[in-house]
Amino acid sequence: MKKGLLLLVLLLLVGCNNGKTAYFTATKDDNYKTERQDVEKIVKDDQHIKRVTAVFTKDAALIGIEVKPFSKWNKQKYEKEWQKEMEKALPNHEVLVSTDLKIIWETEKLSKKKMNDEKLKKEITKLKDLSKEET
Repeated sequence: MKKGLLLLVLLLLVGCNNGKTAYFTATKDDNYKTERQDVEKIVKDDQHIKRVTAVFTKDAALIGIEVKPFSKWNKQKYEKEWQKEMEKALPNHEVLVSTDLKIIWETEKLSKKKMNDEKLKKEITKLKDLSKEET
């Protein structure tokens, strides 16, 4: 009886999940409001995304996407799809989409710091180089 009740409560909680992204963080600069909105449109209804962090400069965009646990098996496939969608949405930017946790953490740190575009561009370049490394 207790197991059945527990199962019912668990199914109810899972069924109430609306599938929305947990949270989205990006640079707070108003210059990149349209870029932020474009990225939000792409990721807001995706059921595989847990959280998104984005940093923008005038010609570059770094987007870190953390996937939900059951979606990790196909995260390479999703990353390629998101990369194509982001490149279409941000044609004037050099876009990097990464599902690597280290890149996500570093992107989140950058989004909280107040930096000028030139210094931010250098940091994004470092992170792009880091993302290309293989272990």
